[in-house]
Amino acid sequence: MEWQMLRILLIFRLMHGIQLAVTVPGIAGHLSHRGGASLLLIAVVAESLWFVARIVRNHRRVIADDTERERAGVRPDPHAAPPTTYDGVAAGVELCSAVAFLWACALVMGSHRSQDMAPLLVLTTEQISAAGIGSALGQPRRVLLTGTSAIAASYAAVVALGDGGPAALARSDVLIGLTGYGALAYLIRRGAAFLLQLAADLGDMSLQLHEQEQRKLLAIELHNHLGHTLNAFQRIDASDPEQIDSLRKSAVVARERLATFIGTGRFSESVPLIGMVHRQVALATNDTLTVEPIVTDRVVGAAARVLPSQVELLEPALRALLINVERSAGVHDAVLHVDLVEDADGGELVELVVTDEGVGFPPAVLARGVGAMRSLALHESLLRERGGALRVRSVAGFTQVTLTLPIQRDNNTEPSYTTEPSQGGVG
Repeated sequence: MEWQMLRILLIFRLMHGIQLAVTVPGIAGHLSHRGGASLLLIAVVAESLWFVARIVRNHRRVIADDTERERAGVRPDPHAAPPTTYDGVAAGVELCSAVAFLWACALVMGSHRSQDMAPLLVLTTEQISAAGIGSALGQPRRVLLTGTSAIAASYAAVVALGDGGPAALARSDVLIGLTGYGALAYLIRRGAAFLLQLAADLGDMSLQLHEQEQRKLLAIELHNHLGHTLNAFQRIDASDPEQIDSLRKSAVVARERLATFIGTGRFSESVPLIGMVHRQVALATNDTLTVEPIVTDRVVGAAARVLPSQVELLEPALRALLINVERSAGVHDAVLHVDLVEDADGGELVELVVTDEGVGFPPAVLARGVGAMRSLALHESLLRERGGALRVRSVAGFTQVTLTLPIQRDNNTEPSYTTEPSQGGVG
């Protein structure tokens, strides 16, 4: 948030530089001290360039320090003053230069200085705005108060020293300028402080929601894998070594996924699309479900472009579908077709289609849509949020569920993981 506010300030400074370049030459045309006016313009431009360079350099230094601490595993000292982009040097130079520029106007500008000073007054408002933001970021409040008072006093003195004399201070434009300095300093500081507090509150809320989601995901992972493995132990034939060995491998996979999630927040450190498909087909075997995977050549060529976060979004949905085929459809065979298709806009979609010949969904449930299917509603919502879809076709003896997700860049989207499958299955 600090950098965003200062970026806006720098944009206004750039706009002001363009304004100076357009208006000052015309003003200098009727001044007797044209050389002095040119020097003043050069000084203003030099100060603006220095300020922009200082802010950008400080911002890069703060980022570099944070990155170095993260690599070294050093936690920031809560009692130490945090590094800031708008530091005391920037504040001091900004406010002192504003006072100096105003007093220079008394030397180089003529009787109409109160009007000719207009472009420079815009600069002083930006300098006070920067000091107000700096005060909200931790700079001492006295710096803002002293600087604003000095700028207002300098402006009043320069106007009073003109041909209009002290009586010029009673003009409406001068009074507006004087009172505007104080109002600007107050409003900018309060507004910046409010935005910083709002950003901090939103960050805390996001962290709390993330922690709640992580706890929920951990509980679901325990239910889906460990609980499912325990149920499988109750169904196996203890005299069949092949079933025991298969169940042992399933338990090892569940333990590794759980350990990976606790350590990294992800269910798998490597989740390519084809590997995920074969892993789920193998896990379905432990549920006495035979899945025939059909992976097209287009998928083989594009699998490397499917991001891990996208695979991890598809995997729990596919897992829930395969579990529920065995539980609810009344059959022990299904077909999984994996393909790459084009959408209406010419983009690429990963498509997973699970087909079985089970009893199918009740017509009343189908009429209410996927949202009424407890085992599929959450997956449909997560896919839809990321541009994908979950579609169901079902009649007696034929059920087909299609999962689609666009192949796209991972815009820092947090991957969504598994969810609890319910008794309303694919078939």
